[in-house]
Amino acid sequence: MGKLNRWLCLSLAAILSVSLVLPAQAADPLAESFASFLIDAETSDAPEIELHVELYRTDSSGAFQKDDAVRYSCNINRVAGDTSFFIQPKANGVWVEVDYLTDLNKDGVYEMLDGETHSICDVMTPDGQLSPWQGTTYPLTNGQTYILSPDTLLARGQEVLKARNTQGSGQTLPEAGGTLPGVESVLYLVSLHYPSSSDQEEYVLSYYLRIFDSVIIPSDVPFGSWYYDAVEYALEEGFFFGTGADTFSPNGTVTRAQLAQILWRLGGCQEGEDPGFSDVAPSSWYYQAVAWCAQEGLMGGSGAGFLPDNPLTREQLALVLYQYANYAGLDTSRTQSLIGFSDGVNASSWAREGLGWAVANGLLSGYSDSTLRPGNGISRAELAVVLRTFCQTMVVS
Repeated sequence: MGKLNRWLCLSLAAILSVSLVLPAQAADPLAESFASFLIDAETSDAPEIELHVELYRTDSSGAFQKDDAVRYSCNINRVAGDTSFFIQPKANGVWVEVDYLTDLNKDGVYEMLDGETHSICDVMTPDGQLSPWQGTTYPLTNGQTYILSPDTLLARGQEVLKARNTQGSGQTLPEAGGTLPGVESVLYLVSLHYPSSSDQEEYVLSYYLRIFDSVIIPSDVPFGSWYYDAVEYALEEGFFFGTGADTFSPNGTVTRAQLAQILWRLGGCQEGEDPGFSDVAPSSWYYQAVAWCAQEGLMGGSGAGFLPDNPLTREQLALVLYQYANYAGLDTSRTQSLIGFSDGVNASSWAREGLGWAVANGLLSGYSDSTLRPGNGISRAELAVVLRTFCQTMVVS
């Protein structure tokens, strides 16, 4: 478990989500088939993601210090919902190692430990449990299937985070002392080792795993960002979908049609009468949503059109949510004057009542320069935050 081996595990897993490295002219016929690792997940993918990993080793005092760093791109096996990992050795002597790559200060750089006298990782025991490494590895039974559960990994990940962030734990890192990040920040590196007795080489299969609760969070929504929890909530509720295979586009704009679709989902996806807008065709993906919103008086048009592709502004959002709150029978009595904002007078007359309600209920807030910027557009991340606040503090109350 020295320097070469620690970086070997990283370099192997950097190639693919499943990586097998064979010595030149491998003599062992089991070199390519010594074990299998299967993932059974409700939702899964394996995008290629760039990682920045720093390796920590102990100094003369026994404290962990940063010693090396590497950047590389690799595939990450991401799972959400009901999940199980299955490991089956197909040779004698196969053993399993689990490393925990943490991001204590939430800067996007992962920490990995190395050392001969510390519990820097876990190994799987013969009964299928994970145990802190104490210098001993445990060969698993050839042909037996071992189940590694996400709950086990998450529990150990939480313990590792706490140990690395606590003084005197034996695993304390220089970054310790800040707010403990959530277990979602941990990246799991599962390595299957096969020390061959026929050619005296060691073969390794390595897998990166990231575990989410119910939905996979796109990579452009960094853990620890001010909108992470809100985006997770919005994805879980089906208010949003990603903009690509692994993107959410948090800074992207929101259109009027998109807000209509969200309100329609929030209202139970009910049918509405033909809205009669010249720019809303019956074949458009937002037709039913616009029809219902117009029927219930939640959103109107401009002239004969709805302007579905126009960017949504902050004051438009405030008014629409205010009208939805009235439609749903929610308490809309709480309000606040806009006089405290230097640009409050710039708010459109039709939006002031909704803006006062939105500000009073924490849905919208001003900026550091005391402006409200009612005519500004709203980003996808900002809307996710507003929706989460609205649903959790008002709709459910």
